[in-house]
Amino acid sequence: MAVSIKGNISNVIYGKGDVCLHISPFDNFRMFTLYEDWRSSDRTPLDLSNNQKVYLVFKSNKKEIRIPEYDIVNGDYKVDKVNGQVLFKISKKNAIDILAMENNVFYITRTYTLRDGVGDKERVSDEEVLYTGLWKDESSNTVDNYTSQIKNLMGILDERNKQIKDLQESNAELMKQNVEFASTITDLQEENNRLESTNADLEAKVIEYESGVEHNGEVVEATGGASKYTIIKGEQYTEEQMKDALTHLEEISRK
Repeated sequence: MAVSIKGNISNVIYGKGDVCLHISPFDNFRMFTLYEDWRSSDRTPLDLSNNQKVYLVFKSNKKEIRIPEYDIVNGDYKVDKVNGQVLFKISKKNAIDILAMENNVFYITRTYTLRDGVGDKERVSDEEVLYTGLWKDESSNTVDNYTSQIKNLMGILDERNKQIKDLQESNAELMKQNVEFASTITDLQEENNRLESTNADLEAKVIEYESGVEHNGEVVEATGGASKYTIIKGEQYTEEQMKDALTHLEEISRK
């Protein structure tokens, strides 16, 4: 009975360069499902039937390893090429040679078998790259390696938690300062209102005093029937002198 290979049955579809192919120094079976346009929401599988040959290629500056698709009729594996599935068998020998390469890039390519229409001769099309990705030695995924990765991730998590705590404390301090600033603004507003009220009172008093009789710069009781008090106009007085004069006038007015 044939075995149906489904591979990764999740809805995650990886773009070019996003897949890392793990290779062990033994026989490896790897299956891919290729799509016409993986970025599109209505993406459809790439039809790999109709005289197409698909290859898994590993290249370095000195060597090329080309692995044809594993497509044995009536074999143990059933692959749906019409819906973009392609299966490769990386033999133990090929795997060892690949692991010795300094370049860790792999390619999935295809060619077509074409007929020229004249004499019905077959020819092979140019080779087209369908996908590129990276490979790594599967032995690097040891328990020690995973433990090290977990420790690194835990360290990163601890650092992130510390940063979050620092930000929370900083935010609390800023909120406290904001409350203090709001209180200060309220106090300043109240002081400003008080000063505006005092200024209005002083301006009223100045208007009242200026309606009286003018003298030689001294504040005296008005004569000749006048009932107001004033300071002679045109003289230059300091703020302190004005304050003393107003105080004196208020004392006179209370007598």
